[in-house]
Amino acid sequence: MGIYLVSVGADSWAQNKCAPLLGEALADRGLPPYPGPPAVAGDFEEKLIPSMDAFNAVCERHGAGQFLDASLFVPVDFAGLIELPVENSYDDVTKVFSAQRLRAMMAPIAAEAGLPAVLPAGPMALTTAIEDPLLFHVALFRQAAEHSVRHGCPLTYV
Repeated sequence: MGIYLVSVGADSWAQNKCAPLLGEALADRGLPPYPGPPAVAGDFEEKLIPSMDAFNAVCERHGAGQFLDASLFVPVDFAGLIELPVENSYDDVTKVFSAQRLRAMMAPIAAEAGLPAVLPAGPMALTTAIEDPLLFHVALFRQAAEHSVRHGCPLTYV
């Protein structure tokens, strides 16, 4: 049990209530709609470990705490959070954050934390390889953002 951050495949996205609402929200910002993930994209899955206190503090110090409220990350560049009136497993609204912005936010935090440039890859690789909670969360969100942007797929919590 626990909370997992996972990639959303094309079939799941096509049936996701957030998809059309995100298109509308992006249009309201003058942006093109997100077309959804490609038919084939790599899988991302990591389990969040309980203690995020040190990570939250570092994010706040860097002015990067806003993404912590998000429950959906998409490979579209926009500022702030987009709130969609769709209930998810953890909240009565879905808050969307840009994977590009997350990647930019994680770069200085990763440098400060001394995160290695090369990390284990594959589903649950970070969960099993990194024991330090701060390094784990920095690696998790950096890798999640990279994965989303590289593969064009959203990520969500389950």
